[in-house]
Amino acid sequence: MTGGRHDDFYVGYLDETPPGIGRFARRLAVGLVVLAAATGLCLALLLERFDEGVFEYGTVRDYEGELLVDPHPRLLTADGPADGYLLVAVGKHGLEVDEAPSRPWRPGPSQKIALAGTLIQNPEAAMLEVHSLTFPDGHAAGAAVPDTGSSVRPETTPTGEHRVVVHADQLVGEIVDTKCYLGAMKPGRGKPHRDCASLCIRGGIPAALLVRTEDGARHLVHLMSLGRPVGAEVLAFVGRPVEVTGLLRSMDGRLFMDAYFLKAIGSSTPPLDLLRRATSGGPESSP
Repeated sequence: MTGGRHDDFYVGYLDETPPGIGRFARRLAVGLVVLAAATGLCLALLLERFDEGVFEYGTVRDYEGELLVDPHPRLLTADGPADGYLLVAVGKHGLEVDEAPSRPWRPGPSQKIALAGTLIQNPEAAMLEVHSLTFPDGHAAGAAVPDTGSSVRPETTPTGEHRVVVHADQLVGEIVDTKCYLGAMKPGRGKPHRDCASLCIRGGIPAALLVRTEDGARHLVHLMSLGRPVGAEVLAFVGRPVEVTGLLRSMDGRLFMDAYFLKAIGSSTPPLDLLRRATSGGPESSP
């Protein structure tokens, strides 16, 4: 008691807590719980969400449609995505469709195939991991590792009319392997996934530049060099921010970049001049 004011005093060995101290302790406990919950919610909202990709691992379905190689193998079906399914082999390997001895590497528009595959997809694109592939004559082509330096040829002429827009551009993004990014792995991009992406691209999985627009939308731009898909030459730039200069081509809703020059952002990795590399016949980096 001080000047007519009563001060509660807590004594640990007493059975009852003074009312004033009890009220304060209860309010403090509730406040701390609310603060902890709000902090956790804010941190969760600030964290980048996992990619929305889906990999139907263990589920193999039958598909029929038209096979195109322009330049990556893809399957067009009647009820599938408008731009078709990208085709890859099981594991960290691209799909080789040049195994049929009497079958041209670039099937004609009327060529139909049947395959068994596992679906991989996210909002940007869809892909099938091919377990078996059968041509109309009954020849079964396996899912082998392609030689990305020699077996990939310039684009085919797909069925129907195609609107193609080409212009020079400079894009900033991250080089990803399309299989893992579309859903085979989570995360399928960034530094934690860099080694896996390098192995996939080395094995023939199509490489693409993941570009984000100002409104947060993501776009996959397939990377080319002189009409051929890039491969091992870009491994030093995988999984890190890069600036790519070249010709940007839009065809049927798909984006391709015929890259001339690659520069890593915030890294000591030497720039890569793909034109000089192609003309000299070996790896070249700009000074």
